[in-house]
Amino acid sequence: MRHELTQPAERDIRDILRNSMQMFGPQQVRSYARIIERGLELVSEDPDRPGSIERDELAAGVRLLHLEIAARRRGGAAHCLYYMKGRLSDETIGVIVVRVLHERMEPRHRVIRALKNVARAKAGSPEIPDGDEPSSGPGSSFESS
Repeated sequence: MRHELTQPAERDIRDILRNSMQMFGPQQVRSYARIIERGLELVSEDPDRPGSIERDELAAGVRLLHLEIAARRRGGAAHCLYYMKGRLSDETIGVIVVRVLHERMEPRHRVIRALKNVARAKAGSPEIPDGDEPSSGPGSSFESS
């Protein structure tokens, strides 16, 4: 099954890798990029795979895959893919990756806003601005604990 990223998910990945570069350097960025790629492969191969978690309280059909599964070790990653099966831009059925969020972030309004923007884009309406998007800078995509 193919997958597509929403614009917020693309921004999430870009911010995660930029922050990783600033905090940990190029080797860690390459390693984390491979983990993210592996996570995307895993949800594309089997969206209902063992280890993924239903998050229907966010929206019907939304699932979460913690990237430590893709890293193949506990603590190997600190982010989660939020995704669902749906109609891709070419009208085929696939996996829509809605957001990629730090495990400590509250996903509810971020995931719901991204899903609303997917629906608005399909209807030809403008996006709802992402008021939750961080400014650039080290650690800016994470909420403080």
